Amino acid sequence: MLAGLYPKTYYLLVRHFAPVWGWCFEWLDARGVYAVVEPIRRTWNRLIGRPFLRWLKQESFDVVVATHFLPADLFGVAKRKGWLTARLIVVVTDLHSHRFWRAPEADTFVVATPEVASECRQRGIAPQRVQVIGIPIAKGFHLPVDRVEVLRRLSLDPQRLTVLVTSGSMTVGPFETVVEAIARLEHAVPGRIQLLVVCGENRAAANRLTRRLRNGKMPARIFGFVDNMPELMGASDLVVAKAGGLTVMETLSEGLPLILYHAIPGQERFNAQYVERSGAALWVHSPAEAAAAVRRYVDDPATFAPMREAARRLSRPGAADAIVSQVVRPMATQSIVHSPWPRLCTMNSEL
Repeated sequence: MLAGLYPKTYYLLVRHFAPVWGWCFEWLDARGVYAVVEPIRRTWNRLIGRPFLRWLKQESFDVVVATHFLPADLFGVAKRKGWLTARLIVVVTDLHSHRFWRAPEADTFVVATPEVASECRQRGIAPQRVQVIGIPIAKGFHLPVDRVEVLRRLSLDPQRLTVLVTSGSMTVGPFETVVEAIARLEHAVPGRIQLLVVCGENRAAANRLTRRLRNGKMPARIFGFVDNMPELMGASDLVVAKAGGLTVMETLSEGLPLILYHAIPGQERFNAQYVERSGAALWVHSPAEAAAAVRRYVDDPATFAPMREAARRLSRPGAADAIVSQVVRPMATQSIVHSPWPRLCTMNSEL
């Protein structure tokens, strides 16, 4: 019951009170404020994490990995109390190291960029405990895809420019309006563009867009939640998305130009600023600007070549394997002294 309030509260804030969330994010990242709030936060985390802590106490792990700051804190609670002796690895899956990620009990912090590593050191984390490896993404990205075969299977035209528009797991921001603005480009550049639209867990948005685009002239395929994103990205020429950390890293791994139509105040603003500053993305601020950027790509795709190069330079498609080989496996090997079969627990925010 209490654990369910955690994601619901977050979704409520970012959907309807985004400026409030952004203000809280920055306010809680201030050293003096967080020093006051930290005991309250940790008490709250222990309260909503009691089922997880009870389960953890019954198990015996040699290495635990947290890819979200909530389980990182709960692992830290267990280590502080002394009944969890496992080595703790915290994988920071944002492009900013908010103080929420700072689990003093962690043995190693894995981060995506040298800038995030510098932030960690400035916040008191010893340099030897920080490794710059990347944000882990699912297998399949960066692998060759038969674009023609995928598009033909979807009854789309391999000769058209394929634009992938994705909302992430939840449709925050002007997602549907962006899709419709791009679809209207069919009148300006007929026969040039087609759409792949991924609505995540928002089935209502998928149904609405299916109805609205059904009779349109621009070919479009509308999806809800998908498990073949590497295939869809591999068949695309351009990605239009909000600035979620995983979506950004997946797009970079494919070497695709990225147009960001929305960034949730807080962590996603840092994501957008980083990729825009690095030359791998355009950050637009309205559906009309998003459509105009797509139109520029249609008119002169060569001008987006530097974005492709920047994306490849920033991408770390092998981050997951590198984390295992460089961090997890050495720690597990050390545990063989105590157990011939080391056990690993990996947790994100799902409790």
